Amino acid sequence: AALRQSSEALAAEKTRSEALRQKLTLSAGVVAKLKALLLDEEEREKGLQSEIGMLQHDLNSTREVLAARSERVATLEENLSRAQSMVQMQRHRADMLEQNLTSLQHVMLLKEDEIAALGKKLLAQSAARQQLVEELNITKAKIKNLTGIRIRVVNRLREKLGDSIEIDPKSGALRFASNILFDEGAYRLKPGARKALKAILQKYIRTLLQDEEIRNYIDGITIEGHTNTSGSYLYNLALSQKRALEVMKFLYESDPANRALYSRYLSASGRSYADLIYDENGNEDKEASRRIEIKFRIKNEKAVKELEKFLERRE
Repeated sequence: AALRQSSEALAAEKTRSEALRQKLTLSAGVVAKLKALLLDEEEREKGLQSEIGMLQHDLNSTREVLAARSERVATLEENLSRAQSMVQMQRHRADMLEQNLTSLQHVMLLKEDEIAALGKKLLAQSAARQQLVEELNITKAKIKNLTGIRIRVVNRLREKLGDSIEIDPKSGALRFASNILFDEGAYRLKPGARKALKAILQKYIRTLLQDEEIRNYIDGITIEGHTNTSGSYLYNLALSQKRALEVMKFLYESDPANRALYSRYLSASGRSYADLIYDENGNEDKEASRRIEIKFRIKNEKAVKELEKFLERRE
């Protein structure tokens, strides 16, 4: 019984051993398979690791590229910002320039209007100036004609009077020394003075006033009394006036037929010593300064002289 039990136990043990062996066999196959799988996994892992390494390398490269691009983008953004600022400034400047251009165009239009107006004004002024030049030329011709009248009158006087009466060759004035007509300090005519006045002065005055060719040019005849500086100015003024008047009274009283002409053309004036005569050394010639002068004025002569001065200033 013990043996049987032992045999049974052994058989059972064998059965268990066989089962265990089978299990071990199965396990060895599984282990082999697992090892094969493990090897595959290891190979796969190696491939993955290699791929991961490559991917990591690519990732790093990509990151570097991205970093470079980010830096580039930042630079570009900064440049863009600057460019936008510059564009903004340029736009603002363009706006300002456009405004200035508009203002300038407006000013130019105004200036063009002004230039046009000035052009018209200049044309008008040019026409007016041309007319003025023509009028001035006409006036100059008239002046030349008028200034020649005195010369013609003087020549006519010399023809009429001959060499018997000496007159100023330029002005045509007639001069009497006071010592011939008056005593020193007196204004009454000397007895012999009337004869000289009648022979000389009446002929001179009648030639000026009775000759129509001459009289047409005469504006007036002045009898001027002049003294030297002996005595005060007022004393000599009164004396020269009385002497001039005395000569005029002689003409008026001695030639009643021509009183109408005398009253129209003759006047008397005293000059005191306002118009002295000087000798060659520049000293007062007292005898020559004491005189009576008879002067005639040509019509419009004063205006002509003023006009001549004006034209000289304009030229």
